[in-house]
Amino acid sequence: MKEHTFNKLASFASIIIMALPVGIACFFFGFILLDNPCAFCWQERTAMILVSLTALYIVRFGIKPKYIAALVWLGIYGAFMALLHTSINLGSDIGQGFSLKIMGAHTYTWALLVFVIVLVVVALLMLTLGNKFPDNAYSKKPFDTLPKLASWVFIFVIAGNIVQAFTQTGPIPFVGQDSPGRVSFNPKFISWELDHWPTYAPNARGAYGISDPDIEQWQPASPLFTAAPTAKLLSQASLPNTISGRVTAIDYQAEKQIYAITTSNNWVYILDHELKLLNQAQIDGMYMLHIEQLNGVAFTSTNTLMVMGFNKAWAELVLDPEQNWEINYRGFTQSSDGIGETARGQFSTIRAKTSYSLTLGYSKMLDQYITVTTRDELNETLVVSRFDKEDTTLSAEANLKGLTGKALPKLTGISIDGEQAWLLNNDASEVLQFNLTTGEVSAMTQLVGTTNPQGLLVHDGQLLTVSRVNGQNLLQTFVM
Repeated sequence: MKEHTFNKLASFASIIIMALPVGIACFFFGFILLDNPCAFCWQERTAMILVSLTALYIVRFGIKPKYIAALVWLGIYGAFMALLHTSINLGSDIGQGFSLKIMGAHTYTWALLVFVIVLVVVALLMLTLGNKFPDNAYSKKPFDTLPKLASWVFIFVIAGNIVQAFTQTGPIPFVGQDSPGRVSFNPKFISWELDHWPTYAPNARGAYGISDPDIEQWQPASPLFTAAPTAKLLSQASLPNTISGRVTAIDYQAEKQIYAITTSNNWVYILDHELKLLNQAQIDGMYMLHIEQLNGVAFTSTNTLMVMGFNKAWAELVLDPEQNWEINYRGFTQSSDGIGETARGQFSTIRAKTSYSLTLGYSKMLDQYITVTTRDELNETLVVSRFDKEDTTLSAEANLKGLTGKALPKLTGISIDGEQAWLLNNDASEVLQFNLTTGEVSAMTQLVGTTNPQGLLVHDGQLLTVSRVNGQNLLQTFVM
């Protein structure tokens, strides 16, 4: 490539970036439409400005490896910030998002396209240069017309951005607003914010990271409703020794008189009414959609059931004599004959998006799946979510009522009958009544004689849960 042609292309690229995305954002969107950038927008705009400046450096001092490295770094950084910015609203309804739209897409979406183009252009440049960089530097020679125009465009646009940045965002240490506001030069309406300096945490999700629930870390606590009556231990039976891991959830199918249980090792076991093992399968949580440790199970018919990990990812299973492990190789690590996987997916929520759930139930009356979140270090409320059985899409969601002024419970079990449900508060071995329609939680009973119970089944006037004593899973039955 000839030196003067290369310089014209680099100058033209600088003009395009400064005049179009940066210039339009500053002068048209900012000073005419009064759109004020958020902190993410300023990150993206700054990266574009530095890309343009690097192009001018290449024209003045010649193309060098350090300038190519700078362009690659700025392209990656800008694309990352734009992708992060865009991802905030990827799950929003159509047309929703922040600030202005161009051709139906919000401005930060176009920023991602700009940085992808920068990276593609740099890659094509390196392919066309061969093994030797051109000697294109102007050095101390005066610029030709196009590089001179690029310099003046850069100076003009950067001046406008300096005015906008220092009046609307403020000098250091102010870093920008959390969402776009309106531009104003009236001091009464200018907002300088300090809230959005980056935070760091050992969790890769940063400020939205919460610890995985650990069902072994049981700390006895006072019940939420101290006046609730106690339920006595009627009987307890050992579950088969072949069960691998700690039982985490339980459900019962009355017509077939069979139990389904899940364990901490992602096993699903089907037992008859005498607790004899009928079928078993170990869910491969890493296949396709990631399913965390199983903590929920619910029958949906005489031969179908749903199991769920604490991350609200689920697998639908079928009890069918024709099923075997070879058919289910991709979904199961191992299994017996007679059980198979028919579908796998994830429950998507709104209020419960940053919460884990250790409970899964099925309401035959509502024909809906029910999940309730558990206590964590981030959220100040517990959320019940209802999902339509046909498409597993969120149907309703609400914060639990009746817990005002009380410590949030660690919920590890749910049982449902019509509009009425029961929740197991693991902290105090306490069973709570829960109305699915109103979301109201109230007192029921405290279980005496169990520690760290997992799973709940209310059946024939009895309350069943599972504890683990000396490595043995015990099915415990209580009566009021």
